[in-house]
Amino acid sequence: MKLSRKATLITSVLLAGGLALTGCSSPSAPADGGSTTTQEPAAKGTPLTQDDFAQRIADAQFAAGSVHMTMQMGDSVEGAVEADVVIDKDPKKVQMQMKMNSGGMDGDIRVVDGKMYMNMGELSGGKFLDLSTMPGGAGDIGAILDQVNPGSQVEGFGDALTDFTADPEGPEIDGVKTTQLTLTLDTRKMFEAQPQEGVDIDTLVSTIGESMVYDMFVGPDDLPRRIVMPNVGGMGTGTQEYTKWGEPVKVEAPAKDEIADASSLQG
Repeated sequence: MKLSRKATLITSVLLAGGLALTGCSSPSAPADGGSTTTQEPAAKGTPLTQDDFAQRIADAQFAAGSVHMTMQMGDSVEGAVEADVVIDKDPKKVQMQMKMNSGGMDGDIRVVDGKMYMNMGELSGGKFLDLSTMPGGAGDIGAILDQVNPGSQVEGFGDALTDFTADPEGPEIDGVKTTQLTLTLDTRKMFEAQPQEGVDIDTLVSTIGESMVYDMFVGPDDLPRRIVMPNVGGMGTGTQEYTKWGEPVKVEAPAKDEIADASSLQG
């Protein structure tokens, strides 16, 4: 399954921005790139600030442990993505099942036990490919797992944030009152902090522009409910919705007879 250029661009932007914004700090990698000695974040329910929002959101996600995510890839791109994710500080314990439809083709991606499986519908004969058996697959999967983990590989993200505002009177989403954070980011620095496999940063900057503005809606429990990035490269609004925080998630690896021999597809 090969996504269109539009879908690839918007998915890359949403993933890089969404995953970075929902976990912009970790105990060993401060968001400002400075000392590892961090100030204790304020308690939940107090106003989010530029200094503490990243750490508080990351901590809340680790405490919740799981989430359901729905992604719309822009007004001009057909298709949607839904995922159930188990969040853990250990990338090997992260689990994810992502189902997507684009251009009439369905895809099923699963991350479990440190491996990634991808079913590309007719293009893979209805079978899953074990990407860890393909050349370079193990390294690529490790990078993807780090990106799914909300506390990993984000040390340089703080440099990408050029403006921050917080409106405590954000809309109610899924029955939860939210604070609306408006975050302006340097496009190049954001993607350098959250590199995406196969994505050319120069092309992204020339297409999207030097900066991007995300609106992030966060509940009183410091958990995000929605991320919106208006007009991705003129392609329309991209949105991620987060629900079912903390509900049990179990991702099953495909059965052996559901997995294709990936080596036979290499050429």
